[in-house]
Amino acid sequence: MVERKPDGRFACELVINGDVRADAPAALGRKLFEEGAASEVVPVYVGQPAPGRRAGDLVEVATLVVTSAGTLVAVIDTIRGWLTGERNSRSGSATSGSASSGNGTGAAGGTGGVTSITVIMGDDRVEIIQPSTAAEERLVEAFVRRHSPS
Repeated sequence: MVERKPDGRFACELVINGDVRADAPAALGRKLFEEGAASEVVPVYVGQPAPGRRAGDLVEVATLVVTSAGTLVAVIDTIRGWLTGERNSRSGSATSGSASSGNGTGAAGGTGGVTSITVIMGDDRVEIIQPSTAAEERLVEAFVRRHSPS
């Protein structure tokens, strides 16, 4: 979904991938607001794991629709920072034995957790992984160029 508005705002869809704690969408939404990257964040789909899969407070799919008056770069930079914090929290919980990362994204025992976030605009998508390889960086840069006003 991509929606460019006359005032320059845009909307995109964010799909949170991995073992996503139920509170992860809200945590990412708060981060997007705090960083000024989003003016509106709406959860559109949160699905529970299939029967026989993990139980507890993990969700299988979490999707947010983000409206921003800023730039796509600001949204992506915020996602990268959030993923870095999530990864660092998982590492810390593995050594401390904590069952939660504090930002709603780590899994119990320091394993699992959010692995990436897919940004979707129209029929185009890019997966944000942090840390990313040079090839992944080039894909993100090309995505931003395609969806930034000229």
